[in-house]
Amino acid sequence: MFNREVVQIIEVLGRAAQGITQPFICRGDDERLYFVKGRHAGRKSLIAEWLGSSMAEAFGLPVAPFRIAEVQEALIDIAPPEFVELGAGYVFASQAVPNSLELSWTSLESVGPDQQLDVIVFDWWARNQDRTLTALGGNPNLLWDPAGNRMLVIDQNQAFDVDFDKAAFLELHAFARMWHKVYEDFVTRQIYEMRMQNALEQFERACDRMPDSWSIVGDDVPLSFTPEDAYGMLLSCRHEDFWKP
Repeated sequence: MFNREVVQIIEVLGRAAQGITQPFICRGDDERLYFVKGRHAGRKSLIAEWLGSSMAEAFGLPVAPFRIAEVQEALIDIAPPEFVELGAGYVFASQAVPNSLELSWTSLESVGPDQQLDVIVFDWWARNQDRTLTALGGNPNLLWDPAGNRMLVIDQNQAFDVDFDKAAFLELHAFARMWHKVYEDFVTRQIYEMRMQNALEQFERACDRMPDSWSIVGDDVPLSFTPEDAYGMLLSCRHEDFWKP
């Protein structure tokens, strides 16, 4: 089903210095630039990235445009040695937003309070601890687009963390100071639970649009992490202790 939406990568231009996975900067056959994650990121990371981004979008977050892309073996064969880690096959591609900047501690107030709350609630739900930012620094994985005067969410590859630490999350998340607004407000929690349930209705479609090859380690050996595992974590929103720190 997803094949009609696949972007073909036609050029590898370099590699980003930021980010744990250091995505590759590539050009697609649609002439757009993308930050691309492939073999170097790991299959679990690709699944988490795709499902996390899809759920974030369904939840209502402003996610940077993302696609499934394909890297042909011939492109890797002629690429410089430092680009070989990208690997051939299906990859995750996040569209580059011109002139966007990483959101800094001093620019957090550019993001409206409602949107700040949306982000921290979603990350709590998706068990994503990889959006840290304090006065001492961090890794927010949030962009600010000055042209559109908007925030964009990127990098969901650490979502669905089986070792999710609630205490560390509430201490280090970029919007940690907003948590009390949802934790202390029963009505707000109910509204978010409805949004989560609505987003869950898009989960199967997100899985259908994801390459089956990402779920295979090699020689038909299945990956230990599955979409079903991610779905099980998301179902925690139905538990009574979901909001409990």
